[in-house]
Amino acid sequence: MARRRTLVVAALLLALYSNQLAVASPNGLGSEANEGCLCHTPQSETKVGLSGLPEAYEANTTYSLTLEVISAIEAVDNRSQGGFRMLVTAGDVVYDNSTMQELDNGWTHTYNGSYQRTWTFDWTSPAANDSATTFTVHGNAVNGNNAQTGDAWSTMEIVLPGVMYEGDLLPDEGIDGVSQTDRLLLAVGLLLILGLLWSVARP
Repeated sequence: MARRRTLVVAALLLALYSNQLAVASPNGLGSEANEGCLCHTPQSETKVGLSGLPEAYEANTTYSLTLEVISAIEAVDNRSQGGFRMLVTAGDVVYDNSTMQELDNGWTHTYNGSYQRTWTFDWTSPAANDSATTFTVHGNAVNGNNAQTGDAWSTMEIVLPGVMYEGDLLPDEGIDGVSQTDRLLLAVGLLLILGLLWSVARP
């Protein structure tokens, strides 16, 4: 019985550990990073910038944008320097396939794209200019040591209106300020903790 309980505990710990490792990759980040680079440390000194957007967009217009991760963490030549996960709620994104890729209904860096901290792409606005588009970007600055230590990430969110939009320009959150994804992550974490406590407490 004790051996079985030990195996259950080990499996739960492995699940927690692998969940953290799943969001660290020089090959790009999928939907597991929609809430940020969870295996790295958020740091206020690291910033994410997105330049080239207008104050309000015209319909069906293409804008050339630059995404940049700005950090005091030193970039090392010929090693991974950074990465990102970007979500855009409307419009079309056109990018360089060697440095960016589409993955799980969002955009992220490629392996070659991790050797830089600046990425350029085009965004074509929706056909109607009476709505708003949200850009959410999680950017990570890394030091190239192939480990999670010494890296730092940050998040930027922009709600960009069309020229005829008259609604609110606030991030899409729940009534208490917590998104549905955050609620799901909290619920999964609590279930794992309860399972761990239950397996340890059993005789």
